[in-house]
Amino acid sequence: MHVLTHATRLRMDEALRDLNLSSFQYTILSVLEHNDGLSSAKLSQRFHVKPQTMGEMIALLVNKGLIIRRESDANRKVLCLSLTEAGVDAVRAGDAIIGQLEVEMLGAFDPAEVHNFRKMMGRMLTNLQQSAIAEEDIIEDRRRRG
Repeated sequence: MHVLTHATRLRMDEALRDLNLSSFQYTILSVLEHNDGLSSAKLSQRFHVKPQTMGEMIALLVNKGLIIRRESDANRKVLCLSLTEAGVDAVRAGDAIIGQLEVEMLGAFDPAEVHNFRKMMGRMLTNLQQSAIAEEDIIEDRRRRG
């Protein structure tokens, strides 16, 4: 599994190079496209990276003009992130590139195999998300207890 993940990330980085994006940057933009208004803190939790790491990545994407920060209506201390028009364009261009890479990766499989593979990947993702939620609950419980 690790080898496939590493090889895929390398190919994504290579394919996205012309857009001046890494696979991590593209994925952040893609998540924001579907979840407008997330905070940097929520993104760092979602990607399991330190807040400082996500903050540096967000600053880079802001400097590239791909995202903007705005104060949350609910809490002025929280900065919500949104794609700019250039960010939306970058995601669309990246989607086309990644879509082509996906076709290349799955080209040797018949439609039933691709369907089953997607189904299994969906179940694995669900398992990981449920595990992460359980882990967050344990951490929150420990915080409350002091």
